[in-house]
Amino acid sequence: MTTREPVNAPVMEPAAGVSSPFRRGVLYLGGYDPVAPEKFFGRLARELGHFRETWGVAATPAPARPSDDGQVWRTEIETRGDGWNAVTDFRLLAWDDLVKGDFARPIWQRIPLSLGLLADFLFSGTILRYFLAAWRFGLYFVAPFFFSLLFVVVAAIAAALVLRIDHWSAPWIAPALFLAVYLCLMRWPGNRWFVSHLLDARVFMGEYMRGGRADMEARVDRFAREIVDLAATPGLTELLIIGHSQGSVFALESLERALALDPDLARRGPPISVMTVGSCVLQLGLHPAARTLRARAQRLLEERGIEWLEFQTLTDVVNFYKTDPARLMRLQPSPGRTFPHVINVRIREMLQPTDYSRIRNSLFRVHYQFVMGNTRRYFYDFFLICCGPVGLRERFSLQKPPQESDRPGT
Repeated sequence: MTTREPVNAPVMEPAAGVSSPFRRGVLYLGGYDPVAPEKFFGRLARELGHFRETWGVAATPAPARPSDDGQVWRTEIETRGDGWNAVTDFRLLAWDDLVKGDFARPIWQRIPLSLGLLADFLFSGTILRYFLAAWRFGLYFVAPFFFSLLFVVVAAIAAALVLRIDHWSAPWIAPALFLAVYLCLMRWPGNRWFVSHLLDARVFMGEYMRGGRADMEARVDRFAREIVDLAATPGLTELLIIGHSQGSVFALESLERALALDPDLARRGPPISVMTVGSCVLQLGLHPAARTLRARAQRLLEERGIEWLEFQTLTDVVNFYKTDPARLMRLQPSPGRTFPHVINVRIREMLQPTDYSRIRNSLFRVHYQFVMGNTRRYFYDFFLICCGPVGLRERFSLQKPPQESDRPGT
C-alpha cells in the first residue's frame, strides 16, 4: 500500500502549445441516498460556484438530461482557466429509486430485517473486524442499532409504568403505548439522527452481498454497460469512475463487470482510474460471505491498465482511515503493483475556517465534503479532479507544496 500524508499538489499545467481541451469522462456513483438526480445536479451546479470562486475559473454545466431508462443522467461541464480548457462528460449512475423503495417498507418489516443483519454481522465476527481495522467506523456501524435499542428501552419503561396502574385496561393500554412511544422516537429524534436510514442502508448492503438484491444487480450491470459506452467516446483523455460511500463498492463491481463485457477495455482508449472517497468497500469486504466482491477486486488488481486511488480522512467516521483495503480483504498482491494507492487528506484544509467550523460537528456534511466544492485551495478538490486539465494519475504522482498563486491546473 502507498499511503500519503496530507500534502499539497505540485504545479501541473497543460503542455506548452496545447490548445485542444482536456476531455474527461466521469461516471459518478453515490451512496445509499434518496436524493433525486434533479436535486443532485442542482447541488452540483451550486458547488461549482465554490470551485469558480476558489480557483478563479469559468465552469459552465449544461442542463442535465436522463437516459431513456432514467438510470443514467448526464451533463457536460466546460471549464476554462488561464491558458487551458477542459470538457467533462459527467454521468450520474442513479439508484435513488431503490433507496426510496426501501424507505417505503413498513416498519414491521424493516425492524426484523435490521435485527437479522445485526446478528449476521455480529456472529460472523465482522463487527469485531471493523473495530480492529477502524474503531470509528465500528461505532458508526453499531450506532443506529444502539439508538433503536435505546428507544425500545424507553418505550418499555413507559409500558411498565402503565402496568403498575391498578386498572383493568392497563394490560391492553401498555402494549399500545409501547408501540406508540417506540414509533414516535423512531420519527423524532430518530429521523434527525438518521436511525431508520442507516438501518436500511446496512440491510441493503447485507442483502446485496448475499445476492438478495436482484434490482441492484441489474442496476450494476447497467452501469457496466455505461462504462463500456463512455470508454468508446472518441478523443477521450481520461475515464474516471468515482464511488462515494456505499457507491465505492458498486464502482469497483461495475468496472469489473465492464471488463467482463469488454476484456480489452483497459488496453485501448483512455486510461481508466477508479477513485473511492468516504469508502465503504471494507463494510462488505471484511465479511466472510463477501467472496464475490473480493474476487472482483482481485480481477481489477490483476488488470495493470487500471489504477485505484482511495482518499481517506480521519474526520469522516464513515471511511476506514489509514487502512489498506486490498490487504484487509486478503487479495493476492502483484509484484510491483500498488492497488489501491491510499492518500490521506484533511477536510479542515479544504475549507475556510468559518466554513469548517459550521460543518465540523455534522457527521454527514463532513462525509459529503469529499464530493463538494472547496472554499480553500488544497491538493484534493473534487471539481479540480473532475474538471481540471490534468488527469488523476498525473495529479498525484508528484508531491510538492503549492503556492497561493498556483493555478487550478495543479
